[in-house]
Amino acid sequence: MTRLLLSLLLLHTVLSLPAQDGFTITGKVDALKNGDKVFLVYQVEDQQITDSALVQTGGRFVFKGKLDYPVYSGLFLHKNPYVDKLARGEHMDYFRWYLEPTAVQLAAKDSLKNVQVKGSPIHVQHQELRGMLKGNDDQLAALNKEFSALSEAQQKDQAVRDSFITREQTLFNESFKIHLAFAQKHPDSYLSLISLSHTASQPAVNAEAKRVYALLSPALKQTSLGKDIITQLAAPEVTQIGKPAPDFEQAAPDGKRIKLSDFRSKYVLIDFWASWCGPCREENPNLVAAYQQYKDKGFNVLGVSLDAGGQRAAWLQAIEKDQLHWAQVSDLKGWDNAAAKLYGVRGIPANFLVDPSGKIIARDLRGKVLQEKLAEIFGGQAGTK
Repeated sequence: MTRLLLSLLLLHTVLSLPAQDGFTITGKVDALKNGDKVFLVYQVEDQQITDSALVQTGGRFVFKGKLDYPVYSGLFLHKNPYVDKLARGEHMDYFRWYLEPTAVQLAAKDSLKNVQVKGSPIHVQHQELRGMLKGNDDQLAALNKEFSALSEAQQKDQAVRDSFITREQTLFNESFKIHLAFAQKHPDSYLSLISLSHTASQPAVNAEAKRVYALLSPALKQTSLGKDIITQLAAPEVTQIGKPAPDFEQAAPDGKRIKLSDFRSKYVLIDFWASWCGPCREENPNLVAAYQQYKDKGFNVLGVSLDAGGQRAAWLQAIEKDQLHWAQVSDLKGWDNAAAKLYGVRGIPANFLVDPSGKIIARDLRGKVLQEKLAEIFGGQAGTK
């Protein structure tokens, strides 16, 4: 259901550290054959990095590289699924873990999916965190399964969807508390910063996140992500209804710089979305209808994409396919989008309605709720074409 109702930031966030250092991966998977190819894929800023290695005698392979920070990475056997898409029903052997600037050993007898990691402190901590989250993850999976088992008509029923969203949000709030408990337990851990980035702007735990952040080591607070969290912690306060909408500037697809303040004197809906976000794409027809009905009466939309640099083409294709004929901007940094951090957006779709004076008057308006709000503002009459 998370895919159907809300796309949330997962623990695939990167962490900025002060100096670049090297990593070495020494792998040994006994069942691999001489000449097999293993791909290493990870994200750095807005760039997807891909490396490959041929398996040598005894199932051995080696990767070396440079990193500024730990990153969530994947090892894939035979092909890179981000380039060569899997066929329907195709399964592949792969393993995901946090890659950090150190020397690690990966070993398994039969396949990549059963690899054991040695020499990686952050991997041990990540396993601990995943264990803490397991019960919550299982409940979310069960809720998703329950929603998927409903008929198509039931899934589209707004009352049914609202009920599931409420239950889902309760589970999310519980997961945020688990992340904060981990961060409090490990004030020197890189993963604690990532957990705080995941939770800092969530209204339900914002006060607790501020307290836990204060306990972090000074070194972590001085990293780029540590400084970003200050902005995220402030987001629930600065984006309250009735507050002036924080201004920002990003580039349109043609390179033109567009500011939120350019829309002063009109009602503007700041729409945070991405080409890969299923719930966003499902909502787009409703947004298009609202825009067409009220655009000539002073209503506008500013789309802010959370696509990454490697997804620029997909972003442009989604704009065209979904007929999003309003201003679109992005810094192509994915979840690190500066405007998203400023507004505390860690789940999409998300939106903020700003009035002509520049004040936030509503947020997270979707479906019928958006139509009702615009009808209230504009009297329910379509603009003249």
